[in-house]
Order: sequence, then C-alpha cells, then structure tokens
Amino acid sequence: MAATLQLARNTHVFMKVGTNNYWKLPVLDGFSFSQATATQDLALNEMSDTSGSSNRGRTMFTNALEPAEWSFSMYARPTLLSTTHSAVEEALWAMFFGADTYSAGAWSRAALPVTSSPVAVSRTPSTNMTVTSANSNVATLGEFELFFVFGGCTSGADAATYSQANGQTIYKMTKCVVNTASIDFDIDGITTINWSGFGAVLSQETSMDNVSTAISTGLASTSNYLRNRVTSLSVKPNDRFAGASITTAGASDDLDQDQDAADDFAAAYSVTLTGGTINFENNITFLTPDELCKVNAPIGHVTGNRSIGGNFTCYLNDDGDKSAKLFNDLASATNLSQNGFELVFTIGGGTSGSITIDMPVCHIETPVHQIEDIISLETTFHALPSTMTGHDDATLTYVGVI
Repeated sequence: MAATLQLARNTHVFMKVGTNNYWKLPVLDGFSFSQATATQDLALNEMSDTSGSSNRGRTMFTNALEPAEWSFSMYARPTLLSTTHSAVEEALWAMFFGADTYSAGAWSRAALPVTSSPVAVSRTPSTNMTVTSANSNVATLGEFELFFVFGGCTSGADAATYSQANGQTIYKMTKCVVNTASIDFDIDGITTINWSGFGAVLSQETSMDNVSTAISTGLASTSNYLRNRVTSLSVKPNDRFAGASITTAGASDDLDQDQDAADDFAAAYSVTLTGGTINFENNITFLTPDELCKVNAPIGHVTGNRSIGGNFTCYLNDDGDKSAKLFNDLASATNLSQNGFELVFTIGGGTSGSITIDMPVCHIETPVHQIEDIISLETTFHALPSTMTGHDDATLTYVGVI
C-alpha cells in the first residue's frame, strides 16, 4: 500500500469541553504540539584496575512523560448572530479565565471561589459579549481536549467519519489548559491572538466522534476580521491611591498621586500607536509523580500568579499632552514608587466589529527611547488588580458582526 503523507495545510483542529461540546478552531499556519519524556542517565565513573581496564558503560531510564505542549494562532473574530454577540475564540478565553462548564450558550464554573458573577464570559443581548478576569482567582482552570486532524480537509474527508481508515491521522491531547494568550499589533496586519498551553497526554487515535455539528459560529463570515491599523489607545491616570486627588478639570496637570499637593500627571495623554503587544499569562505548572519502575504521566496542573501586561510604541511627540509629556511626567515622578493608569485599547474602531481591552489599574514604566529614523518611545505596562487579592485586572468587550 502506498504511503500516506499528511500536509499541515490540510489540518483541522477541534476543542472539546465536557462530554459533547466541540468547537472548530480555525488555526493559522505555524501551529505545533509535542510531548517529550524525562530521562535519567546513569554512567560508570571509576579508575583503572591493575591491568589498565576501566568500565565506561552507562544506562538510561525513562522516568516520566513531560507535560504535552501546544501552540497556535487564530485571528480575533467578534461575531454577531441574530442578537447574540460571540467570538470564534470565545471558548479559549473562557478556559483561560477559569470557566469549566458550557451549556446552552453559557459558561460557568462548578465551584466558584467567590459569589460574584460572571464567570469568564457573559453576554448582553444585542449589545456585546464581555470576557472578564473576575472569578479567575482559582487554583486550577477548566480542562478540555484538543484534536489535531491531519487530512481533515482533503478531498472526500467527512467530519462525521474522521478515522485512520478514511485517511486521517488524528492526535488527541487530554487535560489541556490555556497558559498564555498574546495579541500583537502589527500595524499592517489582521488582529491575531497567539495561544499556547499544556496538556497531560498526547496520543494517536484511530477515530473520533462525529464533529460535523461542532460549533463554528463566525467561521463562514468574511466581515469579522479586525485591522490593527484602526487600533486606538486611551491613557488616563487614576485615583488608585488613598488620598490621590483630581484637581481642576482641563488643567494641563491635574492629578496628584503622591499626596504632596503637587500634580503629577495630566488628565489624559494622547498617544497614537505604531505597534505593541498585550500578554495574558496564567503561569501554570503541571505536576508529575516520580515512582520507581514506572513511567509516570502528568496528573494535573496548578495556576501561578495571573500576569497581564505588555508594551506599546509610539513616535516621540512633544506637542501638548502627548508621548513626550508622558515620558517627562513618569521620569519626574521620583516620589512615586507606584503609579496608576487606566489603559483602554480599542481594536477595530469601537463600533460594530471591535474588541475593547480595558485595564483599569496599570503600573507604567518610564518609556524607553528607540533611536530610529523617526524617534520613538517604547512603554512597558503591567495590569494589576485593584487589590493584591483582587481579580479585576482586565475586561475584554466584544462587539460582533455577521
């Protein structure tokens, strides 16, 4: 029988939450998945005997399977179906921010750490869908399965009967979690989210469930892509600190954050982006036992600190309350060991077909000059909860299109 070679461009990726909720994920070229092993090498190391001989052998053990790793990129695609706002990447955001259950279009968590709502994703009919870090202070995240179906879109392939016998090579990864999501602002590109995470065990399957009815809302649309060039940024200092005072509205400097009666920052800064990145991190650790005479597999995960931040670049502009003013004010605020700004990124223009990322409490580092043909500034920021034990780092608001 002739050998069957699989091509990356003929691959379909599916995500399964619970017993029968499947999503079709339209990943871009460059996806990857793998699972390595942890090994132990034992070697002899002795001096020579009287005849000049010395044992130099070694042996090796496989101790455990390392956590499986996966990564892929998807376009951000807010979608409106009738009066319901959603997104192609909705399920991944839900898993990232702590949801573990999906039913009848709604996300939830079996056991909430707090009584507030929503859990990860909520909808306001005819208005928007929000993705929030509320209720993400959890020790473990929701787990799902990933399926990589090589040959899934070749001629004659049928999502109802994917199997090795029908020409597909199917890999399944269990107990998957989302560790990172990164949005890069390539000024001439389409808004893309880079996703990565871990799983417990990677295996090859001979067949898989019927996925012809997998959720694919928005995949057929050609109008729900977003252009990075129409991204805007709002930079406003806030009254995060006790005693911080907002003074005369409209004054060039009108916010005091260190209670010394002198204003530290302008009411707002006008910054026009040339690029940037927003990173979302769960800092997950997978746990694997280590027993003798056994190759152990990862048993599960625990979360680390939630970390949201990134950077943005803009031209150096000293006309009014713009980037040069932001640099000068931050560099001059020597009495502030902490500062507080609200950053709002609006991707897609702010009307139908947009994503707004609101980070109400950000610590901003002093911008760094980039010496190029046109002088630029690169500014690093860190989104923080309003308190150390809080969970209000960021909210994403999706407004969809058909």
